[in-house]
Amino acid sequence: MPQIIQDLTLLLLVSLPINVFFHRIRLPSIMGFLIAGILIGPHCLGWIGDPSSVENLAEIGIILLLFIIGLEFSISHLFKNMVSIISAGVLQMGLTIAAWYFLHKNFFGGPDPVILALAMMVALSSTAIVFKMVTDRAELDTLHGRTTIGILLFQDLCVVPLMLMIPLLAHSGQTSGTDFALAFAKALAAVAGIFFLSRLLVPRFLSAVARMGSKEHLTLLVILIILGSGWVSHQLGLSLAMGAFIAGLIISESEYSHQIILDILPLRDYFSSIFFISIGMLLNIGNFLDHFSLILGITLILVVMKVVSGFLASVAVGNSARISFIVGVRLAQVGEFSLILAGLALTQGLLSSDHHQTFLTVAVLTMLIAPLLIQVSSPASHILFSRWTPGEAPEESTQPAGQTLKGHVIIAGYDVVGRNLARVLKETHVPFMVVEMDGELIKHALTEDVPILYGDVSHRATLDRVGIAQAKIIVYSIPDHKATEQSVRLARQLNPEVFIMVRTRFSSQVDELKKAGADQVIPEEFETSIEIFSRVLREFRMPNNIIEQQVELVRLEGYGMFRGLSLNVESLRNFSTYLTASLSQSYQVTDECWSHGRQFDHRELTRQTGATLIAVVRDNHAQPNPPADFCIRTGDVLIVFGRHAQVDKAMRLLRSGPDNDTASSPAS
Repeated sequence: MPQIIQDLTLLLLVSLPINVFFHRIRLPSIMGFLIAGILIGPHCLGWIGDPSSVENLAEIGIILLLFIIGLEFSISHLFKNMVSIISAGVLQMGLTIAAWYFLHKNFFGGPDPVILALAMMVALSSTAIVFKMVTDRAELDTLHGRTTIGILLFQDLCVVPLMLMIPLLAHSGQTSGTDFALAFAKALAAVAGIFFLSRLLVPRFLSAVARMGSKEHLTLLVILIILGSGWVSHQLGLSLAMGAFIAGLIISESEYSHQIILDILPLRDYFSSIFFISIGMLLNIGNFLDHFSLILGITLILVVMKVVSGFLASVAVGNSARISFIVGVRLAQVGEFSLILAGLALTQGLLSSDHHQTFLTVAVLTMLIAPLLIQVSSPASHILFSRWTPGEAPEESTQPAGQTLKGHVIIAGYDVVGRNLARVLKETHVPFMVVEMDGELIKHALTEDVPILYGDVSHRATLDRVGIAQAKIIVYSIPDHKATEQSVRLARQLNPEVFIMVRTRFSSQVDELKKAGADQVIPEEFETSIEIFSRVLREFRMPNNIIEQQVELVRLEGYGMFRGLSLNVESLRNFSTYLTASLSQSYQVTDECWSHGRQFDHRELTRQTGATLIAVVRDNHAQPNPPADFCIRTGDVLIVFGRHAQVDKAMRLLRSGPDNDTASSPAS
């Protein structure tokens, strides 16, 4: 254990400054990791003499990487584009294998089994490098991004039959054609079994854990699913990473996929960086310098050959020349699974140790320059092909729903406040998107056909996914104050023009949220207090304009009255005057009212209460000073005038009938 801690410390100590330097000169971080591995590996400084000490950690990086690919590459998209993915994959691999066989046979010679084994190895590209570069550049939803990843996935699925081919080519006697066919059928059955079993069980487990409302539980379950599916896959003869990919593919259809990506990304980035460093350790500087011209020439030929094969495969499935050029450049490196095939070929006797080392050196060199090629592929394609394809249609993008909205409302939290707001916005046809982390609330929202996303609004990726840059308003109604404050700062940073409204629990949090960037903060305790004093004033028949004035005054002064500050005393000085002043009040008669169906003499109302019945409104027509035999009925609106106490008694009389107090004498 101390040795692995020492190795990891060295990895971080060397890779961190190198990557800071690469970031400053705007080069991809993967190149920094590879160079760090070359420096500290056994063939250079020798600080880590045995790369196998970090291989297990590196393999975890690949497992997490394939899981994330599965999450990003949904089942529906996979099935929808199955024909083009398979066609492009078959063509790319077939053309690469054929081209390598032809070149190697004519320029270097050698036994056919060795040439075919090498051809299969160079046909594979690096899923790890390409996927990281594509996601870092936010190009996964572009046409060239989807095409490239589709071909890479097809290559990864071919790893199992390619591994079965190596013993056949070596004529080891351990594997026959029948054994190969049976093993291939077993591999297909294993993939299908893992897929359908995962689809049956995983969504149920996710929903059950998400309903608990604990993000930690959900993260632990996801890690269990990743490692468990990888282990099952390995037991069935597939790679660990393939099982993780299938699990990711299943979860991609879940409403929790976005948040799962956010939770797993830090782990993936850390472990995959170890993987890239471990790849760099394989480069033998001595072998490279001894055969400099040969290795450089092979590397150049290999890169050009893979660009051409990827280009032709992409064109064959209907993509433009510009898009196909980008696809070809991004596939122009040797893959991580090629290293596994090379190791197997070495143990089977297909490759000598010298050939194996030369292949590793070429492979690492192609991986080293791959990030740079990927970075320049798009601008280079525009320079090369814009002259011949000026009218090319823009690339289709499968963006999340929130990113296609504009001028919409983002609702953070689907509690009572969020639910009511969503209902009103839906009925009034105002575009909106809800973000929530409670699985039960999400399930409820989906049954109501509410657009909702599982995610943490304190993460930038979540806000980007719901279209914060194009949003008009964002409303926060979540109980976590710190998460709210953090998200408000982030939202203000991402969109300085968005109107931010926050519901919070306590008045003490108002100033913090305003400083964070909120435009309007509504504390629950203030609104409760306002509602209480509004109802108290209404019981005293305070005029509505006076009540509204006091409510507005409280809000304008930042709820100062409830925070221990003094309001404008002048505004409340005439409270007793308002209570003794006269006012008019309307009263609508219902079936339950005592006055319903009665002939009511307005003079009797005045005698018992002191208030005056000015008019009765029936069917939108006013009847001033109704006669003594006027019969009151349901739906009538009675306009009563008098002082507050008199109007109160009149309301009680109309509602409940005379009592001893009203029957004895009118209010003065």
